[in-house]
Amino acid sequence: MSVDRSSNFLAATCKLLGPSLPASNRIRENIQLVWPDISQTRVEEIVKGVWDNFARVPNEYWHLQQIRKDQDDRIEIVGTENLELLRHSGKSGIIFTAHMGNWEMITVALQKKNLPLTVVYRPANNPLVDACIRDWQRAGDVELVMKGRDGARRLIEVLNGERHTIMLVDVRMNDGVRVPFLGLDAMTPSAPAALALRSKSLLVPVRTERTGSAHFRVTVEKPWQPVSTGNRAADIQETMTWVNGRISQWIEERPEQWMWLHRRWGKNPVR
Repeated sequence: MSVDRSSNFLAATCKLLGPSLPASNRIRENIQLVWPDISQTRVEEIVKGVWDNFARVPNEYWHLQQIRKDQDDRIEIVGTENLELLRHSGKSGIIFTAHMGNWEMITVALQKKNLPLTVVYRPANNPLVDACIRDWQRAGDVELVMKGRDGARRLIEVLNGERHTIMLVDVRMNDGVRVPFLGLDAMTPSAPAALALRSKSLLVPVRTERTGSAHFRVTVEKPWQPVSTGNRAADIQETMTWVNGRISQWIEERPEQWMWLHRRWGKNPVR
């Protein structure tokens, strides 16, 4: 099948079957936790939307080469002037995003704009799947470094040089910092703020929205200097509060395109 036909077929199947799966109860719980007054009708609309988006993502990995070939028609890039601000700032950029739409399209869009990228990754559990994903990414001239001590060392070198990196920061990290996420305290990775402070890098919010079957809008927001008062712990806290605030706004605008499937707030969340 073509990328569009297979995408629509998978999405239709998952929208039909997904809401009855046990995993959907987690989605419903998370939505109602964030928005206690939301109607049940709206909850079910979001649940179906989550499955629609979730089903399309692996299919788009499989067709990534085709999407790259057709990217002028499939990927709209908004905010290119902000990429130019980053390019001419003389600083490296920590591009942060979330599991929305298909976040892999950010890499494709930034490559199109000739932004040199180094990405730290954790291998997929399935070695065959992992090999395929990494081959697809390397085909786009992205430097991949393995998560761990060596990867962290290389990333610091990169951020002290002329390359940039991308980070997905909408995940729970027990050894991170506790800051609000969609109105509830959530353990959040501190790496974007800590690395930005250490390397004097800029933080660049970039979001992906799905606008159709294998069609996307990638929006680059204005580069932002992390808070730097000399109190490292407080600076990280305030900077990550701002980062989570940007992601929270994106989710509020397009809730059906975020992955609500994981336990983002852990047990006993606090509003």
